[in-house]
Amino acid sequence: MDTATINGKMTISYPDGFHEMSQSELAAENHYGEVPKLCLSDPKRHIKISFSFKKYSVLTSALADPKGTVKSMQKRVSKLLSGYNYSLKGYCEQKIETLTAYGFDYSYEAQKINMLAKSFIAKDGRTFYYIHCYYRAELEAESLPVINEILSGS
Repeated sequence: MDTATINGKMTISYPDGFHEMSQSELAAENHYGEVPKLCLSDPKRHIKISFSFKKYSVLTSALADPKGTVKSMQKRVSKLLSGYNYSLKGYCEQKIETLTAYGFDYSYEAQKINMLAKSFIAKDGRTFYYIHCYYRAELEAESLPVINEILSGS
């Protein structure tokens, strides 16, 4: 197991087979208009998990709620993936490290490959974390337990 730290606060452990994507690999990624701060990749299992964060003003962070914000994120993702057979599967909640994250599951098609994804928002004080997980639909049975293990920290 290796570990990665996001924003100097959130520590994520990940199993063998994964690596932290380099700056040049990250530069090629575009997760909904932003380059992630950290992206874990397992090319053999076709899994990617990206992490981004943004610190907001006191007022914005006091008014914003991850549970409410996740619906606007879902609308944004559905619009960006509208040409890729996007389909919302449902909303979900998950512990990510010590934070409660709110998210949604969805599917889409990329280069004729059926993909599944999970996107989450978690809040820690004024900082919001954005986590996106991508994996092939045909490998769901083996990918999902690995993703859940990484996110939950167990």
